[in-house]
Amino acid sequence: MSRKWIKCMTQSEAETRIWFFALLVFVVCAVFSSGFAHPDEHFQILEFAKWKLDGNMPSAMAWEHRAMIRPTLQPVVCMAIIQLCRWAGMDNPFHQVMMMRLLTGMAVLWALRLFLRAASSTVEARHRRALMVATLFFWVVPVVCVHFSSETCGTVCLLLLLAGVLQNGQPSSRMALWLGIVAALGFEFRYQMAFAYIGIMGWIIVVGRYGWRTWLMAAMGFLSVVALCSALDCWFYGRMVFAPYNYYYMNIVEHVAAMFGESPWYAYLVILLFMFTIIIGIVVLAAIVMGSVRHYRNPVVWTFWTFLLLHSVISHKEMRFIYPMVPLIPLFVVWSYEMVAPHMKHWLRLFVVSVYMVINAGGVVHVMLKPIAYGSVDMMQFLCERTENHPGMRIKALCGSNPFRNSNLDIAFYQQTPVNIAPDEETDIQEDDDVVVMWLGDTENLAKAQKAGYHEVYRSIPRWQNVLNRFYYTYDEKIVLVAYEK
Repeated sequence: MSRKWIKCMTQSEAETRIWFFALLVFVVCAVFSSGFAHPDEHFQILEFAKWKLDGNMPSAMAWEHRAMIRPTLQPVVCMAIIQLCRWAGMDNPFHQVMMMRLLTGMAVLWALRLFLRAASSTVEARHRRALMVATLFFWVVPVVCVHFSSETCGTVCLLLLLAGVLQNGQPSSRMALWLGIVAALGFEFRYQMAFAYIGIMGWIIVVGRYGWRTWLMAAMGFLSVVALCSALDCWFYGRMVFAPYNYYYMNIVEHVAAMFGESPWYAYLVILLFMFTIIIGIVVLAAIVMGSVRHYRNPVVWTFWTFLLLHSVISHKEMRFIYPMVPLIPLFVVWSYEMVAPHMKHWLRLFVVSVYMVINAGGVVHVMLKPIAYGSVDMMQFLCERTENHPGMRIKALCGSNPFRNSNLDIAFYQQTPVNIAPDEETDIQEDDDVVVMWLGDTENLAKAQKAGYHEVYRSIPRWQNVLNRFYYTYDEKIVLVAYEK
């Protein structure tokens, strides 16, 4: 048995263990990371699907449903998963959404595997395993990539598209057709993925120089999927509609998006600086700049900057809009490390890598074992289970802390068992209140509840998470939900 063969076998075993551990992290994160980072993730997917399957309360439907501006591919996929769960006897809506997170996490891992296999050719052989570890365990990646959101589904398609583009040489006709189909699916999951495609097409024209047959096959694949999804939109909404145009008209021409807030052009640079903690944020920004200069002919660089710059032009900005770029950032970090490492002493390299690993490990533990945002869906599940075990139980939510209501919309999807929550007009604790829900920062009502003989029975985020949150700050401790029971 040669040493080379033994070395290859050892490397293969190490990579298998890395992927197995990544699978474990993603599964645990999918189980614990309940809820939604933004209301769109819930109201424009889950409530859309529930409306089409079972009929829904009008108060649970967002204005986008009436305006018919959202793609319906993802709600239809959601409907299929719900029906499969029901067929298998899984009627609990909380468990159904957990299944969606598990399936999404598996899809992301598959796409990451193909992307890393293609991207590894751009780094030195000795750093390829480091690229794998940095990407799979970058502490923001698991929590971002297990949620059944339009951003995550678009990310899966973008990773698959880049995996194909990173292959050397002209794609075959079959590959070009596949790339067109994948690009169209990403577009139908989230229209803003077109910003990334502009960068990829620019790279193909300037650097890749694909032939006309490749363009033709890709266009055929793209337009075929868009046509099928447009027919799906018409069926879903019940009338003739071209949702991409409606989306453009309402948000750009009518400036509806700007009504939800405007930010300066440099807002995404600030977000990247503070998104991963300030220490890692500084490294990330420096790495993006250095890696872009060194690998300016790489399609990942073209994709990243086009996506970021075009989003920066739009006045309304949110952190979630740049989630599809998060899995690409570790590649920039490894590129920049290869540039500076030869000029650093061994002890300094060891120190920098160790600090990065410790900070990142803490972040993984933090996001892996907590619900996303402030845990409103976990509180819903607690109240639903309490109501199921104690029918007729009266619940009061003080000062707008009702987890089943977001802004002016009711959350209908999770209420398989109707929960009796007192009207918002009732603002004082009464003798017949069985459970009282409030914000952790509502010290006045907390004191009243304790004085009236209530004791804490549940909080939406465990106490121990507050220690890590003071460093990573993924939620505001004052708006953690607390349930008190007599």
